[in-house]
Amino acid sequence: MNIFITLASLMGPLHPPEYLGPETLMPLASILAAIAGFFLIFWRLIVRMVKTAYRKIRGLPEEVPPDMDVEDPTEEEQNK
Repeated sequence: MNIFITLASLMGPLHPPEYLGPETLMPLASILAAIAGFFLIFWRLIVRMVKTAYRKIRGLPEEVPPDMDVEDPTEEEQNK
C-alpha cells in the first residue's frame, strides 16, 4: 500500500513522471541532426532513386533529359 502512495505522489500535474534534462535531450537532438544532415547531403540522389523505382514499378519509360542541341522543326518552317 505504501508503494502506491509513493507512486501517486510522484505522478502529478506538478511532478511529471520523467525528467528530460539536457543530458537526455542532447543525444536525441544529435541523432535528429545527423539524420537531417544525411538527407540534406544526399537529397538529389534519394529523389532520383525514388523516381526511378516509381517509374519501374509503374512500367513507365525512363526519364530522358531534353537535348539542347536539337532545333525545333517549326522554327525552320517559319524562317523560310
